[in-house]
Amino acid sequence: MNRVKTFIKKRKYLLIVLAVLIGFRIWLPYYVKNKLVAAINEVENYSCTIEDVDISIFRAAMVLQGFEIMLTDNEVPEPYVAVNEADISVEWRAILQGAIVGEIYIDQPVMHFSDGEDESEKQAGDVSWVQPILDFIPLKINRLEIVDGKVEFANDKSTPAVNLELTGIEFLATNLTNAQQENDSLPSDVILRSTIYDKGNLEVTGKMNILKDMPDMDLDINIKNVDLTELNDFTEAYAAFDFEKGNFSLAAEFAMMDSEILGYVKPILEDVNVFSFKEEGKTLNKFWQAFLGFCVEITENQRNDQSATKVPIEGKIENPDIAIFPTIGNIFKNAFIEAFTKNTDNTIDIEKLKNKKDNSSTLKEKIKSVFN
Repeated sequence: MNRVKTFIKKRKYLLIVLAVLIGFRIWLPYYVKNKLVAAINEVENYSCTIEDVDISIFRAAMVLQGFEIMLTDNEVPEPYVAVNEADISVEWRAILQGAIVGEIYIDQPVMHFSDGEDESEKQAGDVSWVQPILDFIPLKINRLEIVDGKVEFANDKSTPAVNLELTGIEFLATNLTNAQQENDSLPSDVILRSTIYDKGNLEVTGKMNILKDMPDMDLDINIKNVDLTELNDFTEAYAAFDFEKGNFSLAAEFAMMDSEILGYVKPILEDVNVFSFKEEGKTLNKFWQAFLGFCVEITENQRNDQSATKVPIEGKIENPDIAIFPTIGNIFKNAFIEAFTKNTDNTIDIEKLKNKKDNSSTLKEKIKSVFN
């Protein structure tokens, strides 16, 4: 009889513990959702909504669904950031290397920028709303992946209305906390790919060190095969001309260390026509477009049917120096000597920047010694 009573008593306690655990499991997602929304809403000019939060205890994961960030200092109806789903979890692969870190997987994020006639119609936020989320996560994030992202820029008040888009954004950054214990000064690998309208594509590859307050990086950027006629709404609204035909490409390399930057941008226009005598429009606008067409024509490499230049950039990231005369010289180098290629030149990397900084420091010391 006593054994039966003991068994019933233990079973009763077990059911109570089980009920508490089930209640805690049901309550936890609502608690996390409310706390997270409240934390982001405390950031000035930002408002957050989340449709649902799912907690997977066995996978050690938190999934945010229907996540939106609105700017409260404007009247733009579109959210600044909208995410279909964000999965924040332990990165199990890093545990095999002895590191307990986290990873974030973001599905179908959309960022919306806008312009207009007054401040209430403009939207260009920053990333200050991200910090409350990172503070909420008990682990350092080592891996970030974005799938099927989109960036929009719109101006409904301009004539014509403007709508620019980057679609199909795929982004991957790994080893952000150097969980793999690499000795490289740039331990993290990053890659970004995106589609620009129908034919254009963007690719950014490189390495970074985000463990510093101002990250060091070594990046290659390539934009290819953008149909310029698809940008006509933007160029007409902001620069009073449009393209009859043409393609745009761009290659760039940048290295940055201790807030010092070294690099170049190489824009390339191919088979461009910015003026047609059959086009209707104001006389002044026709003269402006004819002038632009003339500038393109006289700087064009006739054999390759392209206009291009190479813009050297170096100095402090807050106020980098852009070399004007070499830029102008490169326009005519492309036109009359040798056409630039659409690929990066592989002339910039973090080691070259280091050497440049070391040589500059040595020169300063020599000059200083002369006066001492």
